Amino acid sequence: MKFDVPTLVFILSLVGVTQVVALFIQYRVNGTYRGIGWWLLGSLAMSLGFVTLSLAVVDAVAWVSVISIPTLILGRACLFVGTSRYLGERLPKAFVYGSVLSFAAAYYFFLFVREDIAWRTIVGSGGIALFSLLNARILFRSCKGRYGTVSAFTGGLFLFAGLQLIFVILYTLVSGPMRSYLDYALPQVMIFIVPSITSILWTFGFILMVNQRLVSDNQAEQENLRLMFNARPDAALLIRLEDGVLVDVNQGYLQMTGFTREEILGRSAQEVCGWTHPEDHRAFLAAMKDRGECENLEFESRHRDGTGFIGMVSARILNLHDAPHILSVTRDITERRRAERERAELDATNQRLQKAESLGRMAGAIAHHFNNQLQTVLTNLEILGHAGGGTDHARVLARVKQATDRAAEMSGLMLVYLGQTTQEKAPLDLSELCRGALAAFRDGLPATLGVTEDLPRPGPTVLANGPQLRQALANLLRNALEALDAGRGTLQVRIRQVPAGDLPAGHRFPINWQPQAREYACLEVSDDGTGIQDGDIEKLFDPFYTTKFTGRGLGLPVVLGIAQAHGGAVSLSTRAGAGSSFRILLPLEH
Repeated sequence: MKFDVPTLVFILSLVGVTQVVALFIQYRVNGTYRGIGWWLLGSLAMSLGFVTLSLAVVDAVAWVSVISIPTLILGRACLFVGTSRYLGERLPKAFVYGSVLSFAAAYYFFLFVREDIAWRTIVGSGGIALFSLLNARILFRSCKGRYGTVSAFTGGLFLFAGLQLIFVILYTLVSGPMRSYLDYALPQVMIFIVPSITSILWTFGFILMVNQRLVSDNQAEQENLRLMFNARPDAALLIRLEDGVLVDVNQGYLQMTGFTREEILGRSAQEVCGWTHPEDHRAFLAAMKDRGECENLEFESRHRDGTGFIGMVSARILNLHDAPHILSVTRDITERRRAERERAELDATNQRLQKAESLGRMAGAIAHHFNNQLQTVLTNLEILGHAGGGTDHARVLARVKQATDRAAEMSGLMLVYLGQTTQEKAPLDLSELCRGALAAFRDGLPATLGVTEDLPRPGPTVLANGPQLRQALANLLRNALEALDAGRGTLQVRIRQVPAGDLPAGHRFPINWQPQAREYACLEVSDDGTGIQDGDIEKLFDPFYTTKFTGRGLGLPVVLGIAQAHGGAVSLSTRAGAGSSFRILLPLEH
């Protein structure tokens, strides 16, 4: 039987395209496995080699056939690289690169320098044979592993291909001269008919190796899942999604609930795990339906003996034995919630005690202040009652008015602190307001005191009451001035815009305040004075709490009241001996 060699080459090209498609599918599905991409590249190179070789009979494009044999060698080298990477073998990169370049150089020497088709056949067959035998060697070495028979079968194909090419080399050495690769002769027939069979088989072998690895990895993953499932201290359940039946539970679930495995397996999960509040169960089902998972969903349920517990469940849907299942993990947080309740009750008690202390201090200070003012009024009224003709009635009445004004001022400040004043608000430029207030504050300051400002132009716009903000700034400036040692030091006033997510969280008052706007104006007053002791920080904004002068202490509480009245808060940072920074946070007016 006489074979038409060009037809064989064309058939082999079609086989190569089929290989490329098959390996491309494997690469798309299992691309995380190292080596499959190299197999795809090798098949692509070999297909290109056979296609360009078949074009040698077409005069118009015959010149492209000069790349055919080196491309075939490169393709077989890529297969070797892919097998090495897939099996985790050490790859001699320098040897591979050097061999491919050496065979290509020798081939082109016998093509362009000393034209000899026989030696080109020997060089091409030698390059392909070398990488075929190297492939066979690696595959045979892995026969004792998980690939077993498939590895031996594929290695045998490469061994056969390599030996066949060695035979072609020997035959070419002893035979007569050749005219073309596409002439009918035994070497040419063997070069093309054997690969057309073996290439299909080794592609099939590679795919079988990938499938074996998938099966092995799947078994290992299931075993790891089983070990993790049973080793978890939390309660784990495996529920078949189709009918909600409990397929498996771990020891943690049995210990937490008091059930035995025989009592619950095969029963409905809803029946066994009965949720105390149906709305919690509906939220769980909605999360699983919408997202295929849920995280840290809190619920209440009961143990086997009827006692209640609080659980926190996380779950996700996974495929097991070709069916969707729900894997859920539940942690008993009953003790945690009990501890949190006790801590909350203790905090509430402490807050009540602190409030009582604050109210007592405030009542004492108010009584002290009003007593002083009333004493002034009574004394001056007495003077009027016993006054003779020489008494300066106007001066006495002025002192009475001054005392009543101070009492009224105290009442007004208390109303500001409590947020019970009604003041009109309008959009205003915070920087301009601060410039005016600072100009008045600087008058009369000693030369030993410096005031610096960082106020943008234009400044952030806030919806505010101007007089109240000026009062708040004045209070902060006076507070900073009193913190300086003997009136020496520096005060800094700065304004900036801060996104809500970047607002300082520590030492923020009121303690439970949370930002509602997207962005805030931050008015900051800093000093380099003595700083504040940690034990004093939480009491700074209590009315009449002061470490400075008896009977004073409404400056900072008024600042806090004004900030709250504007939808904002006050934060501070301090370090003993290094100064303090107070910040009024106000929502921006957009």
